[in-house]
Amino acid sequence: MKILDPVTFNIRKETILQHARHLFATKGFSETTMDDIAQTCGLQKASLYHYFESKQKLLQELVDTHCARWSIRIKEYEAGKTLEDTLQTIATTFLKDMDEAEPREFFTLIHFESHKNPSILKALKESPTHNRNGFYAVFARYLDGRLPRNKIAIFITQFMGALIHYATNAKLRGENICPEKFEEAEFVQQLVQTFAKGIL
Repeated sequence: MKILDPVTFNIRKETILQHARHLFATKGFSETTMDDIAQTCGLQKASLYHYFESKQKLLQELVDTHCARWSIRIKEYEAGKTLEDTLQTIATTFLKDMDEAEPREFFTLIHFESHKNPSILKALKESPTHNRNGFYAVFARYLDGRLPRNKIAIFITQFMGALIHYATNAKLRGENICPEKFEEAEFVQQLVQTFAKGIL
């Protein structure tokens, strides 16, 4: 393979990551081979290995890239003046992301493929950009002194769990799990009020 200039190399690498993310989310991580990725990208398999030496290395870079974007979001969450403001921003941003292919595919990979393949959890655990402490701190600034650390962790898990459950059904499956229809904005408002009211 001829040597590419750094800009071209990085553009092609990003294209590979995009195709791989889509395949992992739609076909499954275990079911996707390097041959599949190479074919989708219009590359020879040998050329693909010029960019990524293994599927695990490709996965790790994909996870690192997306976790870095999540970490940037923490700055937005920290801008909230109250717990309600912050919960509103997190919920609105998360659900808006699910309307876009890239974050929706990564969400699918992390939340639906990780339980089937420990390689995904390994990549998350080893990612230097996965800022769980920073995300915890967003909540702790309001809840420290009101709840012990383990209860803050439960609060975060319950709040994000409700968002993930809604996103899974409404955004990914197009299903309304309740007999009565409601708007997304109503869901967010009620969710925020429910969680904030229990603390404030």
